[in-house]
Amino acid sequence: MHLKRNKIPKEWPVPRKGTKYIAVASHAKTKSIPIVFVLREILGLVKTNKEARFMLLNKYVKVNNKTIKDEKFPIRAFDIINLEKTGKNYKLSIVSGKFKLNEVSGKEAYSKIVKIIGKKILGKNEIQMNLEDGHNFIVNEKFSTGDSVVIDNKTNKIEKLLPLKEGANVEIVKGKHAGKKGKLKEIVSLEREKRYYVKLNEGEVGLPIKTILVIE
Repeated sequence: MHLKRNKIPKEWPVPRKGTKYIAVASHAKTKSIPIVFVLREILGLVKTNKEARFMLLNKYVKVNNKTIKDEKFPIRAFDIINLEKTGKNYKLSIVSGKFKLNEVSGKEAYSKIVKIIGKKILGKNEIQMNLEDGHNFIVNEKFSTGDSVVIDNKTNKIEKLLPLKEGANVEIVKGKHAGKKGKLKEIVSLEREKRYYVKLNEGEVGLPIKTILVIE
């Protein structure tokens, strides 16, 4: 599937002028950008889809330390792109409401923060943790929906649990404040949902849980 360039989401960092159509991700279309877009439009490593496919089929590209071959593979915020040939690594971040690639190195090149979106009791002391990126883990520690975890992409294991609680450092991942970081000041229970009040440099905002991610 493709979109006309002038119809692409505002989060995508690309000029409105250029080729008429741009590929979209195979799934999670509203939350991600396809790897072919990253390689061609952002990093400028290739000029055509054919060149991008060559890189992928020859295992030059990994996402979160896993080889991918699908040119429409979705890259989400906080995913890590590992380029085997150059030895460079990039993290997809949100800056001023737009996706942006930042080069990372060391431990940061192989770890990722992901939100917990669900849980399922499997048996005594066994709980399935469901993550926003589609991964699941079986754990025996306590956690809540809305918490985050730090994943080691080399071992595919959880390094750390980041609870969603007052005082936590969070990043806003959706809406007009996307990309801003602050401290969770207060959690208020309303009639149908909870409201999360985040202290930013320019003031305080009340947000729904879907718009924030605990980062430390």
